[in-house]
Amino acid sequence: MVKSRKHQGKETREYSRAKIGLVLAFCFIFWGALWARTLQVQVLQGQELAEQASRQYFSQEKIMGKRGEIFDRDGRVLAQSVRSKSVYANPFLMDDIHFQADELGRILNVDPASIRVRLGRKSSFVWLDRKISDRVAHEVASADIPGVFIMDEHSRVYPQKHMLGQVLGFVGIDNTGLEGLEKSLDERLSGAEMVMVMQRDASGQRFSLMPRQPHQQVDGEDIYLTIDSRIQFYVEQTLADAVKENSGQRGVAMVVHVPTGDILAWANYPFFNPNNYRASSPDIWRNRGATDLIEPGSTLKPFLVAAALEENVARGDSLYYCEQGQWRLGNNQIKDVREYGWLTVNRILRYSSNIGAAKVGMDLGPGDLHSYLTRLGLDQPTGVQVPGQSRGLLRPPGTWSNMDLATISFGQGMATSFLQLARAYATLGNHGIYTDLNILQENSSPVSSQQRVFSREVSRDVLAMMRDSVERDGTGTRARISGIEVGGKTGTAQKASPKGGYSDKYVASFVGFLPAMEPEYMIMVLVDEPENPYYGGLVAAPAFQRIGGRLLSSQKGQGLRTLALDGSGPATDAYTGETGRFSITPRQTREVDISSVPDLRGTPLRLAVESLIQAGIDPRIEGTGVKVHEQSPSPGSNWDSEEKQITLKLCSGS
Repeated sequence: MVKSRKHQGKETREYSRAKIGLVLAFCFIFWGALWARTLQVQVLQGQELAEQASRQYFSQEKIMGKRGEIFDRDGRVLAQSVRSKSVYANPFLMDDIHFQADELGRILNVDPASIRVRLGRKSSFVWLDRKISDRVAHEVASADIPGVFIMDEHSRVYPQKHMLGQVLGFVGIDNTGLEGLEKSLDERLSGAEMVMVMQRDASGQRFSLMPRQPHQQVDGEDIYLTIDSRIQFYVEQTLADAVKENSGQRGVAMVVHVPTGDILAWANYPFFNPNNYRASSPDIWRNRGATDLIEPGSTLKPFLVAAALEENVARGDSLYYCEQGQWRLGNNQIKDVREYGWLTVNRILRYSSNIGAAKVGMDLGPGDLHSYLTRLGLDQPTGVQVPGQSRGLLRPPGTWSNMDLATISFGQGMATSFLQLARAYATLGNHGIYTDLNILQENSSPVSSQQRVFSREVSRDVLAMMRDSVERDGTGTRARISGIEVGGKTGTAQKASPKGGYSDKYVASFVGFLPAMEPEYMIMVLVDEPENPYYGGLVAAPAFQRIGGRLLSSQKGQGLRTLALDGSGPATDAYTGETGRFSITPRQTREVDISSVPDLRGTPLRLAVESLIQAGIDPRIEGTGVKVHEQSPSPGSNWDSEEKQITLKLCSGS
């Protein structure tokens, strides 16, 4: 049966309406889904996805500013920071961590497994290797590994190598001071932390690097020390020679400018190179001059005598019987090296009699002796900004027995650091005014403190006794320097044994002033555990003489008071009232041509030494006599190095 045309038209309209409804329904469903997704992305997950996008295209890096540099007093660089390359990665931008870890391990010479562990962390910043060579950095860049980047850091470098090594200390991988001045001044030297905002494009390439605080000061502060590198060089050289020549274990030496307390040189041996601190042990990099306690031995006696004079317990000419070298005190016995009878106080110091010092101490008493030792700061750290300073070991006087008082009087039964002892001698050299030491130039100024430990008169009396110890017939005669009066004191301290009592090891030391009566410079030398002979006058005093001679020749007369030389005996003071400074002005000198080694054979010793010092040449003397017999290098030859030195050999029969 054929449908009517009217019925067919109706079906067609219904079908069209169904199609339209279906399309509209599909559209409504599609748009509903889009709106639902939009709601999910923009509202429900909006913050999370925004943070994810920010991690992919923006990141923050913390960069430390350049660490401040350390200079000597003349601007020579002692520690500096140089740019170096470091490698880091953003694991979120890497497409094949396992393969890329193998590639990075090969380039960086690192175990790939350890790199995979680091890349597996949920972090957008992972260190791969730090402070690599330029060659390795170039290989990493050439590999063009997605998500791996190279950035600039700073490495610490010590251009002078082992010079002042233990005093300077060193820094770790993060440029944080770990030892020495690097540690104690870390807050000032360290650069500030700057947050950098880095943006990357879709391929992961960095195309902007902006500081969050553009005007932030990030570089550390530069520091200037009181150290003079030239003096430091030959002090280290001389100290090393002294330790080696006497088969010692270690040594410390220091040069101090007395009027200001400035430390001009501070040497420790064995040497330590902070450029390679990982190859050394704490035993080597420890600054023993500040950290280690020593019994000062006879170097304490000048302070004992000064205290006795100050308290009117004794005078320089007071007599004490020294028991012919052996004195029994209770169940103990005190000995001298020689069998002395009656000695005046000035001779007790000159000959370094332990028995005489013990008797002076018994008259002074424990309370007064303890008071002066504490006023000198022998039980307190110094103001020098080095870490690890010891406080000293000095028991309350109420606990002292008679034997304690006797032994402390000649420097045993108590302990102090090399640095504290140097401060005490600087106080004595500044005519009794308390003088702390400086190693930072900002603290350098003439001593203005009126805190007196000893009167000027007492200080000069003790300085005169120390001068006699060197210039006359005392224990320090090997410290003499031609053309200038020297004052000093020897020390030979027996070392305590870990098992109790004393061992058969010694510490040999010498402390001296240039010039003797108006000190401009103080030099201290200590050699630990020298083999026989182990006396300070034989081990440390010759090192003082070498350092003092070099100091005078390097200064070429600058900074020392005028010395009138009579040609027949020790130099005598002659003030230049206008400046109060000294210069070496010998009565006669001879012109020395130093283009090559001059011929000084047959020249009177004093004239030869004075002429060489005026020319800036370091003279060394071998033998005894008053005329130069031979010399080394030979006349007319070329100098061996820029540091001109000449050895004058004397003939005892001349």
